[in-house]
Amino acid sequence: MSGRRIGGPGLGYVGDEQNEGRSRSRGCPQPINTIPSNVRTTAGEGGTSIRLLSNYYRLITPKDAIIHAYRVDFEPPVESVRMRRELILQNKDLFDTAYVFDGGNEIKSLKELNSEVTTVTGIRKSDNEQIAITFRHTSTVAWGHPEMMRLYNTQMKRNLQNIGMMQIGRNYYDKNERKILPRWKLQIWLGIITAINEHDGGILMVNNIVHKVVRSQTAYEMLKEIAHADHQKFRANARRELPGKIVMANYNNKTYRIDDIVFDKNPTTFTFDRRGGTINLKDYYLEQHNMVIQDEKQPLLLVKPTERDRRGGQDQPTMLVPELCLMTGLTDAMRSNIELKKEMCSMTCTDPTRRADSLNSFIKKLTSNEKVCREMASWNLHFEPNIIELPGRVLPAEKIFMLGEGDGSGTQYNQKYGSFEREIRSKNMRKAVGLDTWAIVCLRRDKQIVDEYCSTLRRVSIPLGVNLTAPKIIPLDNDRTSTYVEACKKIPAICQLVNVIVPNGNKDRYDAIKKIFCCEHPMASQVLTTRVLQKRNALQTICTKVCIQMSVKLGAEAWALHIPVKYIMVVGYDCYHDSARRGSSVGAFVCSLNQSATRWYSRVTYHQSREEMSGNFAMQLTNGLKEYASFNGKLPNRLVIYRDGVGEGQIAHVYDFEMAQIKTALNSIIEPGKILWSFVIVTKRVNARFFHKVDARSPQNPPPGTVVDTVVTRKERYDFYLISQCVRQGTVNPTMYNIIEDTTGWRPIHHQQIAYKLCHLYFNWAGTITLPAPCQYAKKLAYLTGTSLHGEPHPQLSNFLFFL
Repeated sequence: MSGRRIGGPGLGYVGDEQNEGRSRSRGCPQPINTIPSNVRTTAGEGGTSIRLLSNYYRLITPKDAIIHAYRVDFEPPVESVRMRRELILQNKDLFDTAYVFDGGNEIKSLKELNSEVTTVTGIRKSDNEQIAITFRHTSTVAWGHPEMMRLYNTQMKRNLQNIGMMQIGRNYYDKNERKILPRWKLQIWLGIITAINEHDGGILMVNNIVHKVVRSQTAYEMLKEIAHADHQKFRANARRELPGKIVMANYNNKTYRIDDIVFDKNPTTFTFDRRGGTINLKDYYLEQHNMVIQDEKQPLLLVKPTERDRRGGQDQPTMLVPELCLMTGLTDAMRSNIELKKEMCSMTCTDPTRRADSLNSFIKKLTSNEKVCREMASWNLHFEPNIIELPGRVLPAEKIFMLGEGDGSGTQYNQKYGSFEREIRSKNMRKAVGLDTWAIVCLRRDKQIVDEYCSTLRRVSIPLGVNLTAPKIIPLDNDRTSTYVEACKKIPAICQLVNVIVPNGNKDRYDAIKKIFCCEHPMASQVLTTRVLQKRNALQTICTKVCIQMSVKLGAEAWALHIPVKYIMVVGYDCYHDSARRGSSVGAFVCSLNQSATRWYSRVTYHQSREEMSGNFAMQLTNGLKEYASFNGKLPNRLVIYRDGVGEGQIAHVYDFEMAQIKTALNSIIEPGKILWSFVIVTKRVNARFFHKVDARSPQNPPPGTVVDTVVTRKERYDFYLISQCVRQGTVNPTMYNIIEDTTGWRPIHHQQIAYKLCHLYFNWAGTITLPAPCQYAKKLAYLTGTSLHGEPHPQLSNFLFFL
């Protein structure tokens, strides 16, 4: 449910049908052209050519048609979208059947009506009442106008409905393709995302297969479980568990992200204005959906309006009834269940061959449907039958540099595997840091496990070049959180690092330990569970990774790459909603300090609005530049900022506000133009997929280092896709880089190469990852802060990767 302004401070409501029409009737804004004025070409060169297929279909459109837009009003008012569509359908001949109705207050057609205002009638089937329908001509749209993209996408939604797909949230799912997991009380819905836009290769439609996990548990049942576990802390625990979760309303299949729980309102006390009177939620659901709410005293779920909602004129929160909302996604216990993960993976991981086959089946089903063909033909539209083929390039494999290896040597690895773990296993780290004074906090009963762990750790530390002395063992008699907290607080400040071994993944205990060592008693810390250490067959591998991680947390450099640009600083920034501080978000800033981007500086700030976030980002950038100057004796010559966590609707804000703040910050500490810089929005959640066309029947995942910067890239953007990692199952996901400011003078290939290089420098994995290292470090820091620390880490740790 969402909607109209009603009584009561800060609370809002409107019938879901009305709001759907309102939000979709707004105009289509002009795309933001983010190509810097000095950029002459956005396509790169170099590397090895590769032939690719992609999950896009070309839409063939006429060039000279004119579209007429009309506002639609119903008298008396009709709230139901279904009823509105039926009434319009009764008068379809008015537009020669070629029209698109958004379900609300707007209709588009090739037909121009005889007068500016036209009124017809229809019969509402529910009560046989005669409804007056008025059409007011509002505008004409030329075929090349950006508004046409919205028409294409609206028609595509009709196409999906015509082939029997059901809308859940923003996406469409095939109700006949639901997979039931009765043992886990889960359903997996198979769906598809489509989006039509103008690209470098013309007007293209992307098609991406998606899955939605729906639980049989309602939000009300989850609240009851929380209350049963600890009645005294019910409200606090509920506000910790539910905000951030996604629910699906079982009366309209829409999904909502919960922001808060309103305990002082319930379905009978919460009322809103409707048709000149007031009605409460209980009566509304009985009247509109024939649903009887069983518990009249249950609290309500609050959903804040999204940026998209605000742009559509809705600025009030939505109130949901927990009893009518199904939980989606997986619980923490489900995520840690290996059996469930294997079963789900077999259902959802689609390799390139199966994915390409599914796409071909989908387009055949779409283009062979009689109703789809008739409606598309009325607009003179049609899709080409095959997914598009396009060129790509594979960047050269990088050399990995360990201790004593200079620019002329280095270690070559097999790029197609995306990992260099085997190649560097017997070599010393680039710059190791030993553990001379460190401690292990563990349960007394786990002495044998800890002894074997320490013995293996010493054995693997030798080839890594880490000098590892015997730790001080601090045994505990029980596993209570308070016992661990008391022991951790007594660790002397002279200790370099504390290794805390816990019996399980209890979150309260983990959070308490991390708060002590990250905020109150700053010190490097490593938390491990005995379950992990009991894997004897894998203990040597585990200890090798732990040894590298502990050394890195003290300032070690595990490996390095050759970065030819002198005096460059790279920045990563990401945000995360704090799970305990309502309305607050964490902004994590990470920047490199040395030439090889192996030493890092990090800080965290909190913000409540995008404006505060922009100001904090600029402030931390200033601090980072000063720290770089202190470390190197001068400011960088070039600065590359990678900004993560930006949705499509936020690009305008970043472009207009964050960029201005950054320019002000740069100009405040150095003469304008002295630092050449670029600002890159990094997006991991994209719908594009690419397949290596090895032969006609068996497409494969492209190798790491694959770059796509033509055809499917956007006309108004300086963007490219990079596949930097290798996956063992399913189809690899590309990462999109959108460069919205660039004074560096670099060619596109230089931006692509530096991004790929940085994907090798995340010290938690000896291989390439999806994001550049500064982005991944910022993501890791923001997550730790927002889920465990709930406060800014101690500044004393800012020059170390303590959050790994």
